Amino acid sequence: MDKEKLFDDFPPVDTESWKKKIKADLKGADYDKKLVWHTDEGFDVQPFYRAEDLKHLEHMRGLPGAYPFVRGNQSKGNEWKINQLIEVSKVKTANIEAQKAIENGVDSLAFDVLQPIDLLTLQQLLKGIDGERVELNFRLPNTDDLPELLIKLAKNQGWDLKKIHGSVFCDPLAVENMQKTTYAQMTKLFETCLPLENFHSITVDAGIFHNSGGSTVSEMAFGLAKGSGYIQHLTEAGYEAEQIAGKMRFSFATGSNYFMEIAKFRALRFLWAKILSAYGVNKSQCTMMLHAVNSQWNKSLYDPYVNILRNTTEAMSAILGGADVITTIPFDQATGDSSELGKRIARNQQLILKKESFFDKVTDPAAGSYYIEMLTDKLIHHSWDLFLETDEKGGYEQVYNQGFVQHIIQKESQKKNRDIAYRKRSILGVNQFPNTAEKMEKQISPKVFFAPDSAEKLQPYRAATPFEALRYQTDRFALKHKRPQVNLFSYGNPSKSRARAQFATNFFGCAGYEIIDHSGFTNLDAGIKIAENNRAEIVVLCGADEEYADWVFPVFEALRHKSVVVLAGYPVNLVDKLKNAGMEYFIHNRCNVLEELKKYQKLIGINR
Repeated sequence: MDKEKLFDDFPPVDTESWKKKIKADLKGADYDKKLVWHTDEGFDVQPFYRAEDLKHLEHMRGLPGAYPFVRGNQSKGNEWKINQLIEVSKVKTANIEAQKAIENGVDSLAFDVLQPIDLLTLQQLLKGIDGERVELNFRLPNTDDLPELLIKLAKNQGWDLKKIHGSVFCDPLAVENMQKTTYAQMTKLFETCLPLENFHSITVDAGIFHNSGGSTVSEMAFGLAKGSGYIQHLTEAGYEAEQIAGKMRFSFATGSNYFMEIAKFRALRFLWAKILSAYGVNKSQCTMMLHAVNSQWNKSLYDPYVNILRNTTEAMSAILGGADVITTIPFDQATGDSSELGKRIARNQQLILKKESFFDKVTDPAAGSYYIEMLTDKLIHHSWDLFLETDEKGGYEQVYNQGFVQHIIQKESQKKNRDIAYRKRSILGVNQFPNTAEKMEKQISPKVFFAPDSAEKLQPYRAATPFEALRYQTDRFALKHKRPQVNLFSYGNPSKSRARAQFATNFFGCAGYEIIDHSGFTNLDAGIKIAENNRAEIVVLCGADEEYADWVFPVFEALRHKSVVVLAGYPVNLVDKLKNAGMEYFIHNRCNVLEELKKYQKLIGINR
């Protein structure tokens, strides 16, 4: 059967007709305001795309496993390595953890070594581990000697040097290394790593831009700029660009913007291929080694099991985007001390995606999606513009020292922080729908609540920290005193009063207060009596704006000297009269929730 004939009975509809129909359905509402998404990345996303939108997209001309590698480095399948981070304070303990991880499906290890290392220490650390089968990655206080030590160990163990895969973290322009690890050290490390053909001696840590609150475009552009700077330095030192490219690994964070993150990894490979090609690298060698790590910026201390969902969708984005190595962080990492359960679930999330969901079987499954292809194109152009601006200003190191990078990231993070405070951006369990039954009774290290304290350098932080620090104050207060209570005084129209009560529950639940709810009062005197007997620190009046004038004033007068009385809503026609009567406190959708909660903390004596 001719497949084309199946569509003969369905006349084509042009784009303008679709838009006309949509605008009619909006009944006068603004199309752009209602349906066009204005992204953090600085471009707009339309509510729908069609095949005609893809006709002139340059990046769609390649095939899987071929230049410019937007569709992945592999021509068949979608294999990736499952990585686990292991902190090495005691070598024997770290080795046991590493062997257990391998037994449970991990094929890539990342050792974060806290002390200097020698051959005996390295031998103990890798005892029982096959360096030809498991990828080995190291972050060390001093990287200079690692390649020689690894080569000696490989010869002792009989490992083929060509089969040793992994990396040593060397990123001279990383924030923590700025002006400390020198280009000379990087050059030496590059030279000594040459016998290890598949071992990367240069790591570009781009995740710090994301985890400091930056946008996807900034993360991409500045990561590429750092990588380009390293190639520039080493080519000037006399090495071939193709040789250098084969020794580089990029580490990017993966956030919860599902489709944007898929597009990010595709766009990154395209741009890096173009950069390498400009350096004269053979097109077949213009690949990009991508290591994806879950975002830390969006993780929560409270309601931590939501982090499992965040980590899963982020891992899915990285896999579908074609990342080569993926680290899934433990769901309870925000506490500063990950549990064995957290590490186990982190491993199993990727194992399920690979072994049960078969994410490794299809190359570039996102290909041809109008939406994802358009996102890929937008990211390519916007990040390339910022990359070129960085290059024109002298390159990454120059613009960082001038404060250009910090200024952009800070501006983007401030916008995100403000949106979180106003709940335009949700962090489930933190600033929206908190688990009011959850209590944090154990002592938490102050570093968990770190907030950026300098505009001069990039500082990774968790976006939930301001809300969580405030809630933790409440929990600590409750251990010594009575937990603050919020009494919801619902009256009038049931549907509207209950909606306001739910809003107030979410609002004050974010601060960890105990919520005393009622299904709604039919008698004001009875409600006042119950509120007086409860002796709650805060009473929230919940009802319909059009009914407030009928009942709010007597309730306010009866309770104002016993509790902090708050009105849910902001009835414009009644506000002045309420304020003249002495009412000061209102909660509504236009509130800065964080600042309002800080105010109530002081009012009830938690943070004076």
